[in-house]
Amino acid sequence: MLHALDRTGPPMLARGLLRHIRSSRPEVMLDVVAFRGGEMLSEFEELAPTMVMLRDHEPWDHQAPDPLRVAALSELTASLPQADAVLLVSISAGQCVEYLHHENSPVLAWVVEQGEDLHWLGPPLQLAQRVDHWLAGSATTAEELRTILAATTNITVCPEFVERPSAVDPAEVENRRAELMIAPPELAPANSGSHPIPDSQSPAMLVVGAGIGTWRKAPDLFLEVAASAERSGHGDTYVWIGGQNDDLHPKVAAEGHRLGLRRFVMAPSVPDLTNSLASADVFLHTARLDAFPLVCLHSILAGTPVVAFSGAGGVPEMLGSSFCGAEYPDLAGLSAAVEQLRDPSKRAAVARAQLAYVSERFTADQAGSALIDAIDNATVATPAEDKGSQ
Repeated sequence: MLHALDRTGPPMLARGLLRHIRSSRPEVMLDVVAFRGGEMLSEFEELAPTMVMLRDHEPWDHQAPDPLRVAALSELTASLPQADAVLLVSISAGQCVEYLHHENSPVLAWVVEQGEDLHWLGPPLQLAQRVDHWLAGSATTAEELRTILAATTNITVCPEFVERPSAVDPAEVENRRAELMIAPPELAPANSGSHPIPDSQSPAMLVVGAGIGTWRKAPDLFLEVAASAERSGHGDTYVWIGGQNDDLHPKVAAEGHRLGLRRFVMAPSVPDLTNSLASADVFLHTARLDAFPLVCLHSILAGTPVVAFSGAGGVPEMLGSSFCGAEYPDLAGLSAAVEQLRDPSKRAAVARAQLAYVSERFTADQAGSALIDAIDNATVATPAEDKGSQ
């Protein structure tokens, strides 16, 4: 079960899990239920029967839903086969639960959120009382979850993961790099006399960030690092990809224009980030809070080192001793960490270390089986007993 089929973390996790189950456990029958649709619908339909509950852009009030639509959704989900287990991929997927007719099916929640995103545990959904088995996508998520649930609640850490990318076409990567390194034409002439001439001994870097345009993902902090870099005169390009439909995106773009930044770009989202990530010299993750950002895993598997904040989610857990960055909210420290990777040999060494750490832990072929084992174990337990202990 999913909150939606948009190109965000939980659907990407679910797609990787479905593919892994298809290849490793072909006897398992799967159904996908999403509260809302999204651009990944066709990808899920290729993997399993997929049901979308709400109409596109349909408003929904969980406190006082329309009784006629409640009845319609209940009738819709009545067609689902009886399940041996129901897996919520993220707490937000709990929006589907109250419309199910699977009272005897154990409900597992694979929690991949932190902070305010855990609000679904309380009213109106009260998922803390509806879930039988708790899984957490990272140790940092599990730690926060334990502060909310009953002290006796058992939480199994099943690390989040991504699929290994297919081999990239070097020509396509170079083409993408050329696209991203070009400053927007309307900004290129602005204040041209006020910027230092780039040092030819320090090759310009392409620094990429990506995500939705929200305060927590922090494209505004990405902008601040970009502004600091432009003052250094190295001629680096900073490109943020995605979030163009979110409120913060145009505000950050406007601020970049107001500051006269010539090498800062707010680019639209793309269906596949692989070439964009592979074309970058550094992936800069400026999120104020991000439980276990999959985009960082994608970057590392594409061969690009990640610089991020510690104390702002799960990146230090993700990278272990290969972590590169600064304690939140030390923007000067974050800028310094990016600058340290200007040396190509240093950059390559960090990329190798991060790839080695991630490859052994957070890819579908490594971590997918642990999640499947947890689901298997849950089908043996008695849901009523579990709920009574929480």
